[in-house]
Amino acid sequence: MRYVSYVWRVVVGLIYLAVVIGALSIATTRFETLVLAGMVQLYAAVLYNFSVIGVATDVNNYAAFVRFRILATAQGITENEDGTFQEQEEALAARLKTDNFAIVIQRFTNGAVSLYALFKIVQAIFT
Repeated sequence: MRYVSYVWRVVVGLIYLAVVIGALSIATTRFETLVLAGMVQLYAAVLYNFSVIGVATDVNNYAAFVRFRILATAQGITENEDGTFQEQEEALAARLKTDNFAIVIQRFTNGAVSLYALFKIVQAIFT
C-alpha cells in the first residue's frame, strides 16, 4: 500500500508540472509569461517553505518526546495507556522515516516546477 502512495505522489507531481507547463505555454506576450512564471515561482517557494517547516516541526516534536521519555524514566514512569514510551518512540521514528521518501518526491517535483518557471522568466527577459 505504501508503494501506491508513492506512485500517487509521483502522478500528482507530474500533473502539477503539466499544469504549470500548460499555463506558461499559453502566455502570448513576454509580460504574461513573466507574470505567470513569477506567480508559479512564488507558489513553489511557499510550498517549499511549508515543507521545510513541516519537517522541522516533526523533528522538534520527536526530540521533545525523547526528552519527555528521559525525564519520565528518571521518575520511574515508563508507560501510559498507549504502551511503553520506548515503543511509542520507535513508532514515531518509524513514521517519520516512512514520510521521508514522500517528502523527497514532493521536493523534487517542486524543484522541477521552480526550475521551469525560472527558465521561462529568463527566456522572456532575454528573447
